[in-house]
Amino acid sequence: MGNGARTGKTTAGARLRYRIDNFMARGGLAVFFAILSMFAIGFLAAAILRLVAGLIAPDQSAPAPADGLWRTFIEIADAGNIGDDSDAPWLSKLVGIATIFVGMVLFSSMVAFITSLFQDKLDALRRGKSGVIENGHTLILGFGDRLVDIVREVIVANESEADAAVVVLADRDKQEMDECFNERIPDRKTTRLITRSGSPSHVDTLRKVAVERARSITVLSDARSSDAAEQKSLADARVLKNVMAVVAACGERDLPPIVAELFMEKNRTLAESIAPGRITTLAEESLLSKMLVQTSRVSGLALVYSDLVGFEGNEIYFYRPESGWSEIAFGQLLYHFVESVPLGLRHADGQIALNPPRDLALRPDDDVIVLAEDDSTIGFSRSPLHTPAALQPTQLRLEPRPERHLVVGWTGKSKLIIGEYAQYLKPGSAIHVVVEQEPAALAAEIEPLRQRFPEIKIGLAQVDISAPEALARLAPHGYGNVIILSRDQATPEEADATTISTLLRFRQHFKAHEQATGSQVTTQVITEVMDSDNADLVLQVGVRDYLVSNQFVSKIFAQVAQEPDVKRVYDDLFQEQGSEIYLKPAALYFPQLPVTLPFGDCVAAAQLRGEICFGYRLAVDAADAARGHGIHIIPNKCQPVTLGAGDFLITLAEDES
Repeated sequence: MGNGARTGKTTAGARLRYRIDNFMARGGLAVFFAILSMFAIGFLAAAILRLVAGLIAPDQSAPAPADGLWRTFIEIADAGNIGDDSDAPWLSKLVGIATIFVGMVLFSSMVAFITSLFQDKLDALRRGKSGVIENGHTLILGFGDRLVDIVREVIVANESEADAAVVVLADRDKQEMDECFNERIPDRKTTRLITRSGSPSHVDTLRKVAVERARSITVLSDARSSDAAEQKSLADARVLKNVMAVVAACGERDLPPIVAELFMEKNRTLAESIAPGRITTLAEESLLSKMLVQTSRVSGLALVYSDLVGFEGNEIYFYRPESGWSEIAFGQLLYHFVESVPLGLRHADGQIALNPPRDLALRPDDDVIVLAEDDSTIGFSRSPLHTPAALQPTQLRLEPRPERHLVVGWTGKSKLIIGEYAQYLKPGSAIHVVVEQEPAALAAEIEPLRQRFPEIKIGLAQVDISAPEALARLAPHGYGNVIILSRDQATPEEADATTISTLLRFRQHFKAHEQATGSQVTTQVITEVMDSDNADLVLQVGVRDYLVSNQFVSKIFAQVAQEPDVKRVYDDLFQEQGSEIYLKPAALYFPQLPVTLPFGDCVAAAQLRGEICFGYRLAVDAADAARGHGIHIIPNKCQPVTLGAGDFLITLAEDES
């Protein structure tokens, strides 16, 4: 015979217990019905016993059967009602005592069951496993370092909405996330912040947070730019998995806009190919490297970007009147907005054109790229709101000269920074990199850059910045710009502590040089700060050197999450080809200074040079933080402004000349 399953008799009691176990395992509702059934059985049994007792020893205090039923019910419900049996025969008293014990057991079980249900519900809420019923909310997947900054920006963006929601889903403890937000974002204005704990790569979990009804989805990486390549690669794989889970939950046709943080270029290309036009990827290292280079080369540009990036201040919008555009050229369009400035066009095919020719005629389906404080302040008028004076173009141009730049530290961004610098610099310029470790280990990374840009002198040296004599030999005051990079593979707090101490050493050297020589140091220092809270700390202690931190990247993430095409505008701004933002001396536009004129005439003067002017900087307020360091973005075109020597126009231009 073959090996078959053993058979044997099962007792009726075992089968009953088995069925009861299966029934109770169904959950709270089954337990509730079981207790109700026990209550009904207990009440029926007690009522029958009281009826039998009444037949054996009649109870004159409850002569009717209905009286006995009522007395049975109130004794089960409340043991204090046993006093009603004081005049009853002894047999009825025994039945009453039994009824009380049955009631105590049943009601105790009911109370314990209800308490357990409430406790389980509270535990579920604390674990963040409950569903979300929202529509048009901002969904953020992951709990990275930039999450708090992104949420802050979204809160500012939602101020015009009466009731907005941000939902955060992460594989973190809900209570931990709530405590973090309560500590760092106590004021949420009109935005409700909802956290849920779970895996962002599980389709069922995503559906619990209403992923298919989200207005936008941001997928954050759990790795830092300072982490090793292996950690970044693994983090990219998790982000890709999360993106695929969102696509599976929503379907490609109804997919909300997705912004994903990925480190590797090949992974960014792969992610965007999953659903072309619906998935946008961003890379912190690339963005920050380009911003560091541009802001270090143009004095005051970091302050301009701090106003443009994010939702607090002025930001980029895409605008088109409902009836489309009439016959109008882009150059004329600049005077149809009072407190906002067109920077370019987005054509119907999606192409972005910043600073187009001023005689370019707008098509009815073109969107104008507008810089404005809010979409409610764009204020387009069909007729011109300012008529500029007739101005003569000046022939004066800035002659590009060789530059000297100093990069302190070597990180994953260093090669990108050197490559960005080299695209802007005139032949004969120099980029010197100083590191604390042995430079021979970096020679293999430097050499390809030297071969790629042979006209740029790229140097590498080992220097102990903490030693005053070594810093004096380096002579940083002889460089036009100094970039201080954060250390790789360190916590944000450790990296910022080292960065800030290095910054203070440079400032001490500059002050000593000024005292010794009597000449002012014009070197601009750009520091990379990992934690935005530490950027505020640096400013509080009186260090006014320009700061570029990961907060900039977080703000761009928030903007792109609201409007994905904003990334394409930034891509255009942050590359050497095309137009970038510059602060140019007012003397390039007006032969006689000082001059007082409406700001609209500054716009006209820039147009004569093929540029778009959207602000100015006054030298007299450059050191005054309360006055925005002299930066004025998109003032009213009819507002008079007085420009003198040392003042600048903020323009979108092809080059710095």
